[in-house]
Amino acid sequence: MLKHSSFTDTITGLPILAIGSEAGDTGHHYYTAMSWLSDSRHVIVHTDMDRETWKGNIVRFDTETGNVQVLEEGLTWGSGVVSCDDILYLLRKNELYAIDAWSGERRTICMLEERCTFFGPLSVTNDGKVLGVYWKEQLVRSEDTASQEADWVIGTVHTESGEVREAARPQFEEPFPVANHAMINPVDPNQLFFSHEGATEQIPDRLWTVNARTGDMRNLFAQKRSESGQPVEYVGHEIWAFDGSGLYFVKYPHSPDKPTGVYFVDRRGEGHEFINGDYRYWHVGISPDGKYAAADTQEPGISKIVLINTATKQSELLCELPCRGMHPGHPHPSFSPDSRKVIFTFSDEHDRLHVGIMDISDRL
Repeated sequence: MLKHSSFTDTITGLPILAIGSEAGDTGHHYYTAMSWLSDSRHVIVHTDMDRETWKGNIVRFDTETGNVQVLEEGLTWGSGVVSCDDILYLLRKNELYAIDAWSGERRTICMLEERCTFFGPLSVTNDGKVLGVYWKEQLVRSEDTASQEADWVIGTVHTESGEVREAARPQFEEPFPVANHAMINPVDPNQLFFSHEGATEQIPDRLWTVNARTGDMRNLFAQKRSESGQPVEYVGHEIWAFDGSGLYFVKYPHSPDKPTGVYFVDRRGEGHEFINGDYRYWHVGISPDGKYAAADTQEPGISKIVLINTATKQSELLCELPCRGMHPGHPHPSFSPDSRKVIFTFSDEHDRLHVGIMDISDRL
């Protein structure tokens, strides 16, 4: 049974609402995917998760009353996103489907061929009309495909018609062929971000966009290299600004090139800006109103949640809590639709995962 309680952070003295279950781990959506309903009161969480398989139940939780409504059972964590009209979009193998968060009504949006598998996280435009997706497509063996077993495909899905449009097959070379983390521009369904996945110390071209209409691809952030040609800027964990103006991302603390921390790059790749490097940042979420970033840190056994004012670039520590360090136990801080609450995942003293919520209305 999902329960909620409150406690005070021992470092900052700030209050935290905790949501968890004794039956298993509880977590919210990946930080690039909205977890909240439009009222900024009800939140979608993944609970009673098995630690090994990450499978659990998707529920609607009322943060004021504690009321719980189960919407889906036996789903793997990291599969969903909530749209502006309170529709929960979910993935299961080659199916993309929708559940009305209030009525529980379920409908299939689209089905790919059986040799295709959707992967999360999902993304959706601000108007709820188009989803950004990516999938892995097993190839039929032939002379042309003998050197590769699968393609990674970046695309879009229209939420009403179910129309699937392929935008790109990046086909990065081995040993890092994976293109993932597809995210649709929140205000422009013709622009999709995707990442060149792999060991960050060896990836020189992490941030990409593709024009879904023309297929034109562009590397947005030209990472610096050493004289030997090796990358010296290790970057990742990107997220669109809600106004679609560009992407926030993290330049990881072990990067040889300094400063490290939270950065912003224009959607056309025409310029980038350093935001803040006060802590050893890991992931960064952005508020819908654009005024704040919330970042976690990667440290042995713990993670700090830090609030950053994007205008002044000042930071404030919100809390410091135990962190498992492995999915789905990363903190992944993100915001409610009204930009007044920060949500994250943390471990309790028994290493059981809980969802934490902090009100930031009077911060910074």
